[in-house]
Amino acid sequence: MKTRIVQIVFIAVCLVLLAALQDMLPTFGGTKPPVLAALVLAWAFLEREPRGPAKTKRPFYAASWIPVAILAGAFEDALSGFPTGCASGFLVLAGGTARLLRPLTPGLEPVVLGVVAAMVAAPLHELWLCMWGVVGDDPSGLVRFFASALPAAPTGAVLFLLLPRLLTVSGFEGPSQDRRWA
Repeated sequence: MKTRIVQIVFIAVCLVLLAALQDMLPTFGGTKPPVLAALVLAWAFLEREPRGPAKTKRPFYAASWIPVAILAGAFEDALSGFPTGCASGFLVLAGGTARLLRPLTPGLEPVVLGVVAAMVAAPLHELWLCMWGVVGDDPSGLVRFFASALPAAPTGAVLFLLLPRLLTVSGFEGPSQDRRWA
């Protein structure tokens, strides 16, 4: 059943489960694994273009990674006590950058792409949070900057490996049967 309702429910369930997972994971060097950021990056890098007889190129803003980035950022803001828009802003910028860099990465395996993307995004996310002034002094921003890349590597690898399979199972492949939500 490939309807938009199933896809919306799938996105909501993924976001709730991954936000809870990110909140429960232990910290390393003052940072948690960037589960929600890796989800947004995986969605932005791996989202496929429509196929079939009605194959039309969607514009940049019509991609489903944008609401995923905004909602994932809202979850991160709420769970971490950040000001509204702090994490959402970063995740939208990270997803947009991923979409722009996507033509440069056609030959990379998803796992390698996930490791590299997450290990680059995690320190930038810590820098973003320091600029917003929402991180404390224990440990210092420099420690957090460098320590954030280590838990990001396996997180990115796992999400980039699993997300395409989950998207296929949940009905993000092929034409939608429910034309009202198209």
